[in-house]
Amino acid sequence: MAVNSAERGSADEVAEDFGGPSRLSESPSESGAETNAALHRVVWTLAWPTVLTMLLQTANSFMDRFFVGHLGPDALAAVGVGGQFMFLLFSVGMSLSVGTSALVARSSGAKQGDQATLAANQSLWLGLIAAALCLVLTWPLRGTAVGFMHVNPHAASLCVQYLSVTLLGIPALFLMLILGSVFRGLGDTVTPLRVMIGVNIIHLGGDYLLIFGNWGFPKLGLVGGAAALVASQVIGAGLYLWFLRGSPVQGLVRRLGHLDLEWARRILNIGLPALGQNLSRVLSMIFFTGVLTRSPEATAAVAALTIGLTSESVAFMPGFAFSMAAGTLTGQNLGAGNPRRAERAAWAALQQGMGVMIVMGAVFFFCAVPFARFFTHDPEVVRLGVAYLRIAAISEPFLAFGMILTGALNGAGDTKAPAWAAVVTMWGIRLPLAWVAIFPLALGAVGAWWAMTISTSLNGLLALALFKWGRWKKTVV
Repeated sequence: MAVNSAERGSADEVAEDFGGPSRLSESPSESGAETNAALHRVVWTLAWPTVLTMLLQTANSFMDRFFVGHLGPDALAAVGVGGQFMFLLFSVGMSLSVGTSALVARSSGAKQGDQATLAANQSLWLGLIAAALCLVLTWPLRGTAVGFMHVNPHAASLCVQYLSVTLLGIPALFLMLILGSVFRGLGDTVTPLRVMIGVNIIHLGGDYLLIFGNWGFPKLGLVGGAAALVASQVIGAGLYLWFLRGSPVQGLVRRLGHLDLEWARRILNIGLPALGQNLSRVLSMIFFTGVLTRSPEATAAVAALTIGLTSESVAFMPGFAFSMAAGTLTGQNLGAGNPRRAERAAWAALQQGMGVMIVMGAVFFFCAVPFARFFTHDPEVVRLGVAYLRIAAISEPFLAFGMILTGALNGAGDTKAPAWAAVVTMWGIRLPLAWVAIFPLALGAVGAWWAMTISTSLNGLLALALFKWGRWKKTVV
C-alpha cells in the first residue's frame, strides 16, 4: 500500500517508478485489513496538492476579476461572457483529459508502464488535433457568439477583443490539460501544483503590468489581461514538458509518432461522453446567461453571476481536488483488480471533500457582502451577487455528491451515465425553471439563482444513485 511514500508527500518519491503510483492501488498487507484512517491518508495525500492547486486557480480568478473590475461593469460582463465561451472550449480539452487520466491510472494500477506511456502519447495527439480544430472553427464565430448573449454594445465590443486574444492560447491550454491529467493518473498531484504556481505568477504579473501600464509597459486594458492569460498558458505548457523528463512516461514526446486509431477509439470512448457532460453544462450556462440578459436586471445580473461563480469557486474548487483524487484511486484500484478498495476510496474522498465544501460554503454565505464588494461597488450588482452566494450555499452538500462521485465514475471510465444526468438536470430542470422564475413569476435574477440551486441539488442526488448502483465496477476501458 502507498501509505509510507504517500505520507512523505513527495511527487518525486511517489512517481519515481511504477511501483510508486501503483502502490496507491495495492491491497493491505497480510498483517491485517486496511484501516479507514490509512485510506483517508492516501486520499488526502493525493488531494492536498490539488486543493492548493485549485485554491491558487481560484485566487488567480479572484485577482483577475479584481483587476478587470477596475475597468468597470462592462469589462466584468465582457470577461464573464467571454469566459463562458472559452470554458466551452476548455471542456473539450478537459473531456479528452478524462480519458487520459482513466487509461493512465488503469495502466499504472496494473503496473503496465508501456501502456501508460502509449495512453499519454495518443492523448497528446488527440489534444493537438482537437486544439487546431477548435481554433479554426471558433475564430470566425466569436462575434456571432457574443452577439447571441445580448449584452450592451460596449460590453460586446470588449468581449470580442478579449476573445480575439484568448483564443490564441487554445493549443497551450489543451497541452496543459492533457499533461496535467497524465501526472494525476500516475498519482503525482504535486507537479500540477508547481505548474500552477508558475502560471499564477505570469498571469497576475501580466495583468498588473499590461492592464494598467505599470512599470513602463503599454496600458492595454482588457486586451492586456487577455495577453497575460495566454502568456501564462504557454509558460504552463512549457513547465509540464520540462517536468516530464523525470516522470515514468518521459518517453511519450519522443515516441509521438502518429495517431493510432485503436488508442484514439479507447480514449474517445471515455472522453466523448465526458465531452457531452461538459458541453451540456457549459452550453446550458451560456443559455442561462442569455436568459439573464433578457431579465429586468440584464447587465447587472450577468456581472453578478460572474462575481458569484468566482466567489463560489472557493467552495467548489476543493471539490474538484477530491473529485480528481477519487478518479485516480478508482482507476488505479480497478486496474489492480480491487473494486472494493476503489469504492472505499471514493467514499473517503467524498467525506473529506464534503467537509471542506460545507465549511467554505458557510464562509461565502456569511461573508457574501464583502465578497461582492471586493469586485465592484455598483449597488445593484452587489445586491444580486450577495443573493447568489447565499442561495447557492444551500446546495453545497449536493454539489459535493455531484462533483466527487462523478469524478469517481469518470476515473472508472463510466462517463455515459453522468453525461445523461447532466443533460436532465441542466436542460430539463435548470433552464425551464429559470425562464419561469424570471418571466411568468417575475422573480428576476434571484429566481434564476433558485433554479440553479434546485438543479445542482438534483444532479448530486443522481450522482449518488449512479455510484451506489455499482455498474462502474464492471466498466471496460
